[in-house]
Amino acid sequence: MYKSSTSNSHHAKAGNVLNASMLLASLLYVAVAIHFTQPGKSGVLDNGWKEDGFCIHNKEVPYWSSFDMCLYVDVFFSAVLGILYWKWRELPGMKASSDIIPMVIMGTLGHGIAHGVEAVKFRDGRYEEEKALEDVEETPSFFFLVLFWAFFWFPLLKASMHNMNSFKVAMIAVAVNWGPSFAGGLKKELIFPYIQTVINFASHLSQLALSSKEKQQREYMMLPLVSLIPFLVSWNEALFCSSYFKSAGGHVWYDAGIIISYIVFYVDCYRVSSTKLLGTKQKIM
Repeated sequence: MYKSSTSNSHHAKAGNVLNASMLLASLLYVAVAIHFTQPGKSGVLDNGWKEDGFCIHNKEVPYWSSFDMCLYVDVFFSAVLGILYWKWRELPGMKASSDIIPMVIMGTLGHGIAHGVEAVKFRDGRYEEEKALEDVEETPSFFFLVLFWAFFWFPLLKASMHNMNSFKVAMIAVAVNWGPSFAGGLKKELIFPYIQTVINFASHLSQLALSSKEKQQREYMMLPLVSLIPFLVSWNEALFCSSYFKSAGGHVWYDAGIIISYIVFYVDCYRVSSTKLLGTKQKIM
């Protein structure tokens, strides 16, 4: 899979530690979310976050809520990443990192559109009406689930498990997309932890399953860092929504953290590949 940068045993060791640490941290996050959203449990999680399952700023301001901003940010930075991909995808040493970018872009756009759909509900009043029902979570329509599978789960899981063939990824996407519906649905407070945990497990388990040779490449050490900023943001969102995170913009920082982290990863791959190529040319000269 990885053939673009220098090989080093330190990359394997660091990558193993980073991937394993992110898995353990993801387990802790979802365990805390499940425990402290049980009836009668209080503390730790911010009540503002528990109210919606997200930290949402400006719900009452049309087109400027956190979810609206998620759509804008995801579209803008997907375009930035798309431009970089178009310029760098065929350069020497960039194939491995470039292979994941189209699905990252597709998944990010699907993610942003999903937030945009929820933002429409703020404007027409359906969001508060659905909350007032106090149901666990209405089972989405089959058509919605098909769209969510095709434009959200599949591209994000394919980007996370880029070494797995598309059919297997599609089947995993079916399981995680329809699984909650068969299990009776998810409480609104657990939708976000569920999605984040699935993506993190898919990404870091698939990385840990790579061969020892593949793990010696620099990309193996750097890719798990893509999850770090969004993960730290998710803790701030859940713990400090009312105290400062909502007023700072809310959930938009989570979406921004994902796509910007991928951009930083891709730029780093380009930097390393360019430096290596320049060194090779200088040796020849």
